[in-house]
Amino acid sequence: MPPLPIKNWTLGKMIGQGSFGRVYMALNLDNGEFMAVKQVLLPVSASSTPPSRPNPHQSKQTEALQHELEMLRELSHVNIVRYLGFEIQQNSSLNVFLQYVSGGSIASLLRKTGKLDLIVVRYFTFQILCGLAYLHSKLIIHRDIKSGNVLVDADGICKITDFGTSKKNYFNVKLLAYKMAYQRMTRMSMQGSIPWMAPEVVVKGKGYSAKVDVWSCGCLVLEMLTGVPPWHNATGSVVYLLGNGNAPPIPSDLPEIAQAFLKLCFIVDPEQRPTAAALIEHEFCRLTEAETDAFDFQRWVLEAEERHAAEVGVDEDEEDSSETDSDDSEESDESEEDDEGGAETEASSVPAVSDVE
Repeated sequence: MPPLPIKNWTLGKMIGQGSFGRVYMALNLDNGEFMAVKQVLLPVSASSTPPSRPNPHQSKQTEALQHELEMLRELSHVNIVRYLGFEIQQNSSLNVFLQYVSGGSIASLLRKTGKLDLIVVRYFTFQILCGLAYLHSKLIIHRDIKSGNVLVDADGICKITDFGTSKKNYFNVKLLAYKMAYQRMTRMSMQGSIPWMAPEVVVKGKGYSAKVDVWSCGCLVLEMLTGVPPWHNATGSVVYLLGNGNAPPIPSDLPEIAQAFLKLCFIVDPEQRPTAAALIEHEFCRLTEAETDAFDFQRWVLEAEERHAAEVGVDEDEEDSSETDSDDSEESDESEEDDEGGAETEASSVPAVSDVE
């Protein structure tokens, strides 16, 4: 059943911004429910007064949001953000109304809590794979799975969002219209965010399938377990490393069950890499009923935030103490500046998270 038109609503504060527009909080005045509004300005038309040249960036933003709208309107799954409708506002902006998820993204959760406990990662991974298996059953490749594109509500329910770079995989042979999400398509562009990309995405001409989402899911699991993006210690070009068939390093101190799961996600040959549906059955994703019943996500968040705040506070206190003990000597000042320069150099080696259009 298609969503009812949303006619009476009011715009609230901006809660996010990406390469394809801004996201605002809004209130549906007809039912009193909060929602998210993804908005881009429409390109200026030739009929405007005075006449203006269309903005190419605005045109691309509008096309991406219209593309996302077409994807979302046919989806209905607990682990996919819910589409509520759209409107074109006085020929000035295109607004897509989406389910508002109060908890924010996994990326924002990581900033508040640091790396996630194993049970939380397993709990999230099962849901993300369920969402991906559903998308793939609809022949949709997300192409940008990462911590910033998975939302989490107050009860710990994950919702995959941001379908601006997604693609539907149609594959036709002898005019027989069978469609397979895992059938490799050769005419595929380099889309997504580099640290979460699969090797086949960066190799031109060979194409790829929905297996790229499985690799990206592995990168997200690694990020949740460590608290840092994949490849964060890379000393060279991540694209070069991927193009030569490398996977993000898996820390040896991770639990064996997590390492085993990640090794499956990071199988370089996409033909051998498992599907999302197959990985759902992996031991890593199968929490027992007792584990699920005993897990209280809201309590965990509160405790994790307090623990992380205390750890950050200790680190800051140690830094302040170190600065005080230096007695402001010239030698200590120079040493401190060198440390800061080293930190900046190390940080600059981290591949930028950027959308490749």
